[in-house]
Amino acid sequence: MSVLESILSGPTPLTRIQVLTGESSDPARRGDKTVVAFSDCRYRCDDFATLVACVEAIKESDDKLRARPEELMLWDWDNTYVQFDNPEDPRSGGGIVLLGVAWYDREFFTERGGAGFSRMHRKVYEMIGVPPEAITIEHLLRADVAQFTPTEHAPDSPAALTAGATI
Repeated sequence: MSVLESILSGPTPLTRIQVLTGESSDPARRGDKTVVAFSDCRYRCDDFATLVACVEAIKESDDKLRARPEELMLWDWDNTYVQFDNPEDPRSGGGIVLLGVAWYDREFFTERGGAGFSRMHRKVYEMIGVPPEAITIEHLLRADVAQFTPTEHAPDSPAALTAGATI
């Protein structure tokens, strides 16, 4: 039984439910590491089967990540949520999978922060059934590691503010 199926076998879910536990909800998982950046990843899935495939792929990736030695843990998954299009009958439609990535090392984030659109990831998205235009990834930098370049006009959105940040 998939993660989503087991959750849905209980009471009617809310619009957004946590389906996997990540580093922010597991103090032992984060340990003494400090988050220097965070990636907010969103995957728009047109149907329930794609939601299931997406969550299962994240779970499989998390299982592999957890098998790494602690000294190689330069990033980690945060909690994963599913937001259903139709919470009254979640299996009748799609929704959005929300995944966070916590980055613990500035240099590693600089090198690998864009990995969400790497060739390997694009192949995984294709296998799951999530097209590239259905994916958004926004990177947020911790204030004390970001350097902002002044612009003539202040951007209107938080995403625009982070777009000009460098580390």
